[in-house]
Amino acid sequence: MKPQEKNIKNSLHGSDSPSNQKNSDKKIFLKAKIINSLMISGKKETGEKILSKLVKFLQRSTNKNIINLIQLSIINSTPIFKLNEQIIKKGKRKATKVTPSFISKNSLRTMLSLKLMRKIASKNKSSNSFYTKLGKEIVASAQLKSASVERKNELQKQVLLNKRYISKFRW
Repeated sequence: MKPQEKNIKNSLHGSDSPSNQKNSDKKIFLKAKIINSLMISGKKETGEKILSKLVKFLQRSTNKNIINLIQLSIINSTPIFKLNEQIIKKGKRKATKVTPSFISKNSLRTMLSLKLMRKIASKNKSSNSFYTKLGKEIVASAQLKSASVERKNELQKQVLLNKRYISKFRW
């Protein structure tokens, strides 16, 4: 096992030294969020397998620190707003009203960005395995060139178009 692989596995699992306690808590939190977003039908084992294959793929493809790369991709694809659609019934007609809402919790923002990256990677039909698609999406979003970053920017534009509803926010 290479020393870089050992450091990455230790940093993803966290270390027990008191000086790194805060950093390890954040890394464990990030690892748990990634595993929870990658779970298939409630099985954490599949999420852990996909994460380990993803880390190995990123190690082979890039020379950068993988944890910083994943954090940067999550930050770049994290939305601040989301659009809520309400169906309004007026007699026999149905109309949809779209109102923007602010996402106040950072944990919800990170989960939304992870779900967005997972969804875009699953729709991508360029390669066979899911972890390679997700790895390419992570590298591209760290460089601000991915579809998840474009989707976030489109969402922000839609919110600015509907800014007449911003006064109805509940902070």
